Amino acid sequence: MKISSKTKISALIKENPKAIDAIASINPHFEKLRNPILRKVLASRVTIADAARIGNASVADFFVKLQPLGFEPENDSASIVKMQEPTPEPSTMKPSDLPEKVVKLDVREDLATGNDPFNLIMDALGKLEPNQALLILNTFEPTPLFSIVAKRGFTHYVENSGPGLVHTYLYKTISKTEEKVTEKPAAPAISGLTFPEALEQFEGRLQEVDVRDLEMPLPMMTILETLPKLKENEALFVHHRRVPQYLLPQLSERGFAWSVNEASATEVKLLIYKI
Repeated sequence: MKISSKTKISALIKENPKAIDAIASINPHFEKLRNPILRKVLASRVTIADAARIGNASVADFFVKLQPLGFEPENDSASIVKMQEPTPEPSTMKPSDLPEKVVKLDVREDLATGNDPFNLIMDALGKLEPNQALLILNTFEPTPLFSIVAKRGFTHYVENSGPGLVHTYLYKTISKTEEKVTEKPAAPAISGLTFPEALEQFEGRLQEVDVRDLEMPLPMMTILETLPKLKENEALFVHHRRVPQYLLPQLSERGFAWSVNEASATEVKLLIYKI
């Protein structure tokens, strides 16, 4: 099979399942690929180039490990040798419009203890001065956050600062006409149903998904990936560890309503259905 930096990880695994072990041997970060749940969610979306960036590796590392399995890089052999040479350090030049004043927010401990840092981030953004940026210290690039803050006039800049450390800057830019970006609040859920009412209404017409043991941001990704598979008049029953604040604005935008049952501090049940 011919491969390139744009080849999806799922295509590699489909062609030869031994690719899982080969990729996992590149970097401890890729050990997560052995988890079938994580693999199902991520492999179809991530290319070799994406994985290399996330795992602080090089595309050449992948090619070298995959070639013994019968995968042939589209580059010629000379190019492959060149790619194995040390990769120059990425440019540390920040965007010219990035504010010099930075407010730091380290969410790594929250993530490690299973707490959702969404409210902390949004509170910090709300307190920023016009000439300040919020610097989030995280273990991964918080992609789901970008579309949410963009609606509030924020742009982002990401630095991969080393294994297990990602710097994400969130800040507002001023247009050439100095017009301020009008913040548009997320649409509220349209639902008058309590959780028992919704459960009764969709009895026998439920799809079920359990995201309690998934690492962030996989719970949100899994739910959003499952919703389009719902049949007409079906609802999605979600077992979660907390009310997913990242997810709710996304549901509203997609025309879904939800009902919540907070069974305990670490157990939340959601019913998500089309409005």
